[in-house]
Amino acid sequence: MKSLRILILFILTGYSAYAQPKTSGLYMPIEFQKAYETGTRKWDGSVSSSYWQNRSEYKIKATIDPHTRLLKGEANIRYYNNTPDTIRNPTFHTYHDYYKPESKKAGFFSGSTTLENHKGVIIEKLVVDSESYDTKNRDEVIYGGTNYTIRLKKPLPPKQSMEVKINWNYVIPGEGFERSGAIDSTSMFVGYWYPEMAVLDDIDLWDRIVYDAATEFYHDYSDYEIEITVPDNFMVWASVAPVNPQEVYSATVRERLARAKASNTAVNIITEDDFRKSASGNKTWKYTAKNFPDFAFALSDHFVWDACTYKDNMGEYFINTAYPVAHTEFAAVMEAMQESLNVFHTKFPVYPFPFNHFTIFNGLEGGGMEFPGMANDEEMSGAMIEQWIGKKVSDKDAQLGLTLHEMCHMYFPFMMGIHEKKYAWMDEGFASFSEYFIESLFPSGNWDQPYLGSQRVLPIMTPSHVAEGSGINSYTIGSYSYIALYNLLGKDMFLKCLHTYINEWKYKHPTPYDFMFIFNRVSGQDLNWFWKKWYFDWGYMDVGITGVKNNIVTVENLGGRPLAFSITVTFTDGTTAVQEISPVVWKTSSTYNHKVNSGKKKIQAVQLAIPTNGDANGRNNSWKAQ
Repeated sequence: MKSLRILILFILTGYSAYAQPKTSGLYMPIEFQKAYETGTRKWDGSVSSSYWQNRSEYKIKATIDPHTRLLKGEANIRYYNNTPDTIRNPTFHTYHDYYKPESKKAGFFSGSTTLENHKGVIIEKLVVDSESYDTKNRDEVIYGGTNYTIRLKKPLPPKQSMEVKINWNYVIPGEGFERSGAIDSTSMFVGYWYPEMAVLDDIDLWDRIVYDAATEFYHDYSDYEIEITVPDNFMVWASVAPVNPQEVYSATVRERLARAKASNTAVNIITEDDFRKSASGNKTWKYTAKNFPDFAFALSDHFVWDACTYKDNMGEYFINTAYPVAHTEFAAVMEAMQESLNVFHTKFPVYPFPFNHFTIFNGLEGGGMEFPGMANDEEMSGAMIEQWIGKKVSDKDAQLGLTLHEMCHMYFPFMMGIHEKKYAWMDEGFASFSEYFIESLFPSGNWDQPYLGSQRVLPIMTPSHVAEGSGINSYTIGSYSYIALYNLLGKDMFLKCLHTYINEWKYKHPTPYDFMFIFNRVSGQDLNWFWKKWYFDWGYMDVGITGVKNNIVTVENLGGRPLAFSITVTFTDGTTAVQEISPVVWKTSSTYNHKVNSGKKKIQAVQLAIPTNGDANGRNNSWKAQ
C-alpha cells in the first residue's frame, strides 16, 4: 500500500507540474497566475475573450449649502454583475471618511489638526433590492476605514443586476483638505463625493484598500445622471457640460459660450461684473456622462471663467479655466492647455485626447489633482518660478508642466483603467514622462540626486499602497523607466507598442503584465531583461566613468537600472564628439566600453549626460585628463 500511495503521489505531482501555466519569464504573484490559468488574461497581453469587468449606472441628486459646506445626496445605483460567479459581499467606498479623526492619514495634510471634529460620511439609508440594511449591524454590513461591505440577503447571480439606494451627507472639508475641498468660504472643488461601488476584478477580487491619501483611486466605467442643486448666484463646472444650459446659464453667458466655441483664443464667459452677492433661490444643474470612471464638479460665486476651442486633425476640444480675480496670471493656463494638447497629438502619446470638454479649476495648494474631464490646480506665475531658478519665465510656461501632467491623466488612468492604488507608476509615471517632451524650465547640469538610490526606494512592482514613500517610484523613477524604454525602442516602435496597448485595453483594467507582454509582442523583442532590471529587481539609477585608456571610455552601471545616456568627448584641440547610447548596452553586462574614433586627436575630457539628470551620483559622470 505504501508503494502504491507513493506511485499515486508521483503521478499526481508529475501531472500537477505538467499542468502548470506557461511562464512569462518574470516573477508573478499567485493572484496573477490564477488569472492566466483561468484564461481571463492572456500571455501575449491581448484581451481575453473570457475577460470581464463590472459596471454601474448612477442616478444621483445632491444639494450643497456653500455656506455650511453640507452636501446631502441620494443615489440610486444599478450594479451589473458581469462575472461568472455569484456576488455575496459587494463593497462601496466612502472616501471622505478619511477626514474622521480616527482614520489613517498618510497624505500631504496628514498632520493637520483642522479636521479633528469631522464626522466623515454619514450613511442615512442603505437599501439593496428593496431590502433595508443597518450599517451599524455587522451581521448585515461590515465597515472598515473608507469601505462598506454588504452581506447580501439575496446574493447576486452572474449576468444579473441589483439596485442599491443610498442616502448620505457629509461636510465638504476646508483648510487642510486632500485633493477635494473648500478653497475659500464660497468656492470648492468636490471630488470622491458619492458612495462609489468598488472595483471587482480578476486579480484581487474586491478593491478593499482603505484610502489614506498616500495613493489614489481605482474606478469602474459607469454611466452617470447627476443633479446638483446650489444657490442660483453660483456657477458650477463639472466633468462634462450641463445638459440643461437654458436653465442654468443666462442669455448673456450662452451667447459668450457660442462665441468661445467658434474662437481659438480665450473668451471671458464670466467676469467680475457678472457676480451677484446674494441668491434669489436655488438652481439645479443636470449632467449626463457615459462610460466615465468617475464624476467631479466645482462651484463658486466669484471665480471668473474663460473658454475657447482647440482644434487640430485629431479632434475638437472645448477647454475652460476658472479662477479667482486675484490670480490673473492663471488666465495663461488656457495657452498651457493648448500647448499640452499639441504635445499629446504630435509627440506623446500621439493619440486623440479622450475628453472633448475639459476644465482646469484653480483650487488647490501644492500641485494639482486630476479628475475625469477636470483638474484642480494650484496657481503659479512666471515671477514665482523666476525666484526659484533665476530665469525669466512666462506665466504660460510656469503653468505648463503642471497643466501637461494633469491633462495627461485623462489618458492614464481615466482612459486606461489602471489600479492606481497598486500601480501608481503606470499613470503618474506616464504623466511625468509627458514632461520629457517640453523644454525644461530648469537649468541643465550634472546633479547629484542621492535620494534616487535611497534604501526607501523599493522595486517598482511593490504595490504602491504597501510601500511608504512610493511616490518616488510612482513619479520620478516610473517616468525615468519610460524615458529609457523610449530610447531603447525608438519613437516609432515605442508609439506602435503604446498604441496597441491603448487600443486593446482602453476603458478596461490593464495590469503591468498586460503592458509588458504587449510591448514584447508588438516590438518582436524579449524585453524581459529590461522589465526585470527596472520593475522587479532592487537597484537604482547611477552610471559612471571608471576609466579612459587608449581611446576607450569605460562606463559602469553602478546602480543596475538600464539607463539611456550620452557621451560627450572633448579633444585637446577644442572639438567635441557626442554619441547617444541606448539602454541595450546594459542587457547582458554592467560594463560598457565606448571606443572613441579620434584619429590623432587626444582626449582632454569626457562627460556623461543622463536624460533629465536622472542619476543618483553625478560626480562620477565627468573625467579630465591629468
